[in-house]
Amino acid sequence: MNLPPRSLLSLSLVAMLAACNAPSNPSHDTAAAPGSPSAEASAAPTTAPAIPAAAATPAAIHFTLTMDKVDRYLAAIRDLGELAQKNPALEDVTAMNASEENEAQYAARLRANPQVAAALAKAGLTPEDFARTGQALAAGMMTAGALESGALKKIPDGIDPQYVAFAQQNKAALAQQLKAAAASAPQ
Repeated sequence: MNLPPRSLLSLSLVAMLAACNAPSNPSHDTAAAPGSPSAEASAAPTTAPAIPAAAATPAAIHFTLTMDKVDRYLAAIRDLGELAQKNPALEDVTAMNASEENEAQYAARLRANPQVAAALAKAGLTPEDFARTGQALAAGMMTAGALESGALKKIPDGIDPQYVAFAQQNKAALAQQLKAAAASAPQ
């Protein structure tokens, strides 16, 4: 499926919002720390949700997800959507193709376009931070939603537990911000 980036933006925001609004299942303990006896006891084999491989941050790259980075990321998304609406040629530049490029390649492609690089700088992000924030936010929210719904019993290997904890701790604020971002996304 080859959707224009503004459609991808809308789909991404809706997917993150849905993960944030996943129904609670009180029979599942999502507060157990990884490696704790209660977490290990509840860690039955399970099928992981479809989280892009690019969402997993290698251990060599330490990236901390914060609300400030999310705010900047959403501001950049808004600005990039406006740019793409004014200049449809930018649509292919702003969307990551996770099946064909890694985070570094995506960041290099963003940096290579002066308009896109300027929009990211205006939001206070480097292309690398933009790529990492989007991936960390998606991975954290999707995993937190899967844990809460019971689809997962533990955080899958390759997903940074900090991203999941961030999504769990900021669930209401993220839902509100993503809902507002989806409502204001260019159509």
